[in-house]
Amino acid sequence: AKQYDFDLLVIGAGSGGIASARRAASYGAKVAVVEMGRLGGTCVNVGCVPKKVMFNAATIAEMLHDMHHYGFESGAVQFDWGYIQRSRDAYIAR
Repeated sequence: AKQYDFDLLVIGAGSGGIASARRAASYGAKVAVVEMGRLGGTCVNVGCVPKKVMFNAATIAEMLHDMHHYGFESGAVQFDWGYIQRSRDAYIAR
């Protein structure tokens, strides 16, 4: 059996796991992080961050829809659903 020598073993590389691993390492601890998926965890990869990208797009759409109530006029506005999906996915992948 292999033996490992760490001061701290962090299970999960989400926001909390990465933060605690970095903090411990900054104090000189020998740290290992175990993560089954991609670094960043649920929030970064499939939760909070992607949701915020989509929420911001929806907020802009709502503002454009309501702008005439505030004296703004504009021509036809186009929306490219595929573009926002690709942009969201590219942001997550970085």
